[in-house]
Amino acid sequence: MIAFALEIGVGALMLLVFVATLLARGDDRRWIGWLAAAGTLALTLLALPLSPAPAQLGGAFVQDGLALFAKRLFLAATFIGLLGGLSLPGRPFLRRAGEYHVLVLASLLGMLVLASARDLVLLFVAFELMSIPLYVLAGFAKREAGAAEAALKFFLVGSVSSAVMAYGLSFVYGAARSTSLAAAAKAVPDADGLLILGLLAVFGGFGFKIAAFPFHMWVPDTYEAAPTPFVAWLSVTPKAAGFIALFRVYFEGVGTSVSFWVPVAAGLATLTIVAGNLMALPQQNAKRLLAYSGIAPKARSTWRRFGASPSGHRSSRWPCCSSCSRSGAFRSSPASGPSSTSSGPRQPPGCTGWCCSARCSPSWRCSTI
Repeated sequence: MIAFALEIGVGALMLLVFVATLLARGDDRRWIGWLAAAGTLALTLLALPLSPAPAQLGGAFVQDGLALFAKRLFLAATFIGLLGGLSLPGRPFLRRAGEYHVLVLASLLGMLVLASARDLVLLFVAFELMSIPLYVLAGFAKREAGAAEAALKFFLVGSVSSAVMAYGLSFVYGAARSTSLAAAAKAVPDADGLLILGLLAVFGGFGFKIAAFPFHMWVPDTYEAAPTPFVAWLSVTPKAAGFIALFRVYFEGVGTSVSFWVPVAAGLATLTIVAGNLMALPQQNAKRLLAYSGIAPKARSTWRRFGASPSGHRSSRWPCCSSCSRSGAFRSSPASGPSSTSSGPRQPPGCTGWCCSARCSPSWRCSTI
């Protein structure tokens, strides 16, 4: 049970928040957010003394050093995100605070399971448990301009990427004759074209989660229309979970054939760095600028990951930590007025200064590259 302690704790906290939502009265239910934040903080402190435990569920669920590091990161980032969400204005975040925090905790539970998944079925289920609440949260303020459109784009692109990933995983299962990553690693040296095709399709699904080019289409509109504290959390935890899953599949799941994927990752990272920075240059909205310019650091993180040795678990920690450091930019970005999902030049009403116009501070815009 020690291996599942954090997952059980998050599930119990979800149930507690759900019951509190049913019993809450009045229009201001922000105290439910304090309850969720306190529970997340308690789980974060609980995760600190935990040590690696034997594999569970026939090797499908592992609690190794990488999983523990990732879970501590997810819990800490979620706690900070929940604290930021307590200051959200507007009726949806007062009266519907319970729904908001249940969705955040459900996505967090998916991330915790994903960090420990060493089975293809468990990995895919954890990915969907993480992703589906994010689609709802992106359009949570549904009456604000652009929120519904951004959530729909996020959902459609995410659904396609999940379908492509499931298709690729089916090829991997067919070639390895097992859903275990350990069995897949043994099958890779004698692999045929279908296994390589399957791993390429799975790589595309991971590219969506980490917002790599050309799988980044959902990023700018979602970041602009969604609530800023949620965007700060979205820019950290799901991306870190995607990197952890990349490590599991393409280091532990391909065995000695990891060198084959280095050129693939390097080519994708190069395209992402160039495209992300070029698309950031003409932006005149602070959140869209941060969304585009934040694509390039993900690519540099991919370079660092695939340039490491297959046994170097520590290499996977850098991209996760660097994502956390960048989330502060979203928290400090000023309000950008009514959201718009168009990409053309615009300046929101009442917004003046360096965040709204490239002419105000072109040097700051270039410094994001």
